[in-house]
Amino acid sequence: MKLSQIAAAAVAFLAGSASEAAQVWTAPAAVKVRPQAQPPQGSSATAVIAAAKNEFESFQVVVTGPATGVSMSLEGLGDANGHSISGRDVTLYREALINVPQQTGGDGAAGIWPDALVPDVDPIVGEKRNAFPFDVPAGESRAVLVDIHVPASAAAGVYKGMLNVTGGAAAQVPVTLTVWDFAVPSTSSLRSAFGMTWNGPCMGHGDGGCSNYDAEQKLRARYMQAALDNHISISLPVVSSPIKQDGSGGWGDFDTYAGPFLDGTANMRLSGAKLTAVQIEGDGTKTTVVKAWSDHFNAKGWTKSLFNYICDEPPMTCQWGDINTRIAASRAGDVDMPTQVTTTSAETAQHGISGIDLYVPVVNFMEDRPGTANAGSQRSKYGATVWWYQSCMSFGCSGVGPGYDYTGGSGWPTYAIDSDATRNRAMEWMSFSYDISGELYYETTQAYFSGDPWVSQNNFGGAGDGTLFYPGTTARIGGQTEIPVESFRMKMIRDGMEDYELLAMARQLGLGDQAKQIARGVYPKTYQSTSSPAALDSARSQLAQLILRAMGKDSTAAQQTTGETTFGSGAVPPIGSAGGAFPTGGCSSSGPQSAWLLVPLFGLALLRRRRTAA
Repeated sequence: MKLSQIAAAAVAFLAGSASEAAQVWTAPAAVKVRPQAQPPQGSSATAVIAAAKNEFESFQVVVTGPATGVSMSLEGLGDANGHSISGRDVTLYREALINVPQQTGGDGAAGIWPDALVPDVDPIVGEKRNAFPFDVPAGESRAVLVDIHVPASAAAGVYKGMLNVTGGAAAQVPVTLTVWDFAVPSTSSLRSAFGMTWNGPCMGHGDGGCSNYDAEQKLRARYMQAALDNHISISLPVVSSPIKQDGSGGWGDFDTYAGPFLDGTANMRLSGAKLTAVQIEGDGTKTTVVKAWSDHFNAKGWTKSLFNYICDEPPMTCQWGDINTRIAASRAGDVDMPTQVTTTSAETAQHGISGIDLYVPVVNFMEDRPGTANAGSQRSKYGATVWWYQSCMSFGCSGVGPGYDYTGGSGWPTYAIDSDATRNRAMEWMSFSYDISGELYYETTQAYFSGDPWVSQNNFGGAGDGTLFYPGTTARIGGQTEIPVESFRMKMIRDGMEDYELLAMARQLGLGDQAKQIARGVYPKTYQSTSSPAALDSARSQLAQLILRAMGKDSTAAQQTTGETTFGSGAVPPIGSAGGAFPTGGCSSSGPQSAWLLVPLFGLALLRRRRTAA
């Protein structure tokens, strides 16, 4: 063989080897990296993120295979003055995959999606889990969510660190975090009441009857902790009601297991975080029960969180004629106890209902599309305080019953697995724009009752509907203590709750109009819930500048991060913009979920039926 032939063969061999080499790249948190996602050609990148004190901020490190035995580590971040962020405040999660056999609604996408977040070392009890090592098939991608909590006591400034990728893909990923010089509260300003049926955790962890009460209540407390560290209040904190219909009972177990989440003494990363909403558990139509709850919560100083869920979606769970009687019974127990009904003001007027303190309409009825009965904002039809919720109406209900399927089009906020990640984060921005005080969601463990949640989560026509957790059994994730495994969608809700805090802080500083303008620039209407990571980060940076200037502090750091969280050498255009690679909307494998914003770093009980509205 001639020398030229040998050289040509060597070049061909090396080119073939390079094409088979694993690639490591970074992506923003607000995009779902599916297996078919491929790193676009581009320059090397570094993860540059920004957050307030006491905020979480995340990004993703992605490996495109083939690669075997991949592990990652980030010991911490430090600034030039010796301050550091490490330990429990830095968590790496392997994004486990789930198959969605049928698309959710008209804009979902069947196929494999990332959702369950398996921690390297869990932040709940601090045990090593089996997130690493993992393998990546040739031509496919797998992502790790890098989640950083900025302690409330952290000094403002720039923190840097190096994430190490080892095993079949070797790389070092530089990370820069800018900490803004203000803090967000541990207890959310936007109230939330997310359901978790009495035996949901029990069912997912092998004891649907909750036969071992102490063990099951401790397990439930770990679920409460995980939710509250994501700014989500589980409104039923204990397995069973402490009060019987005659008002008798004891508060010992309730105070033991729920008390720390109401006092702010639980072992949280969000130090001092408290539940913002607790509903009466038991028969809230009995005056004796209402009085017992009211008296105890008054004595404990917990009254602000308590409400009485009078009826859920009448006439599905109660008759319209029942409601006034139930409200009267509640008033007899405590005249100041907030009464809540998931309905609209128009429906109650039609049926002669009065005395509802907390109206909770479905988001579709707060403002529907032009040409519908609820076109235009309906906010003025409610009082100063109104909550809302999203349901299967965000994608079209299935199996609820005749007359309940909704065909109002796509684009609504949703917690579906196979939706754009920005839609999972939209509800809280909209809460600010529409002056909403709280968010309700019917359940967080629904799929625990219909098989293995790690395999299937389809309910009422939606993938992940009513399920925001996975059962973290030791058989599944390793370790010695069973814990809840958070979903990717839960992190998006958390980020939305933190975004709300920036908006609320701007309003407190007299900048409410500017904040609303920014919020509506990201999510203009209830039915326009798809945005982009670039738009979200640009809005957050604008809010940080407003806050810092109003506080008389240096806004330079916020200005430096205006435009986007950086994952490449240039700004990343929003979906559908002139410089964007993909059209607006959609979740197909060729759409925005597969490549845009993914910049390479080369070389390196019986559950209630699905909540919907009549």
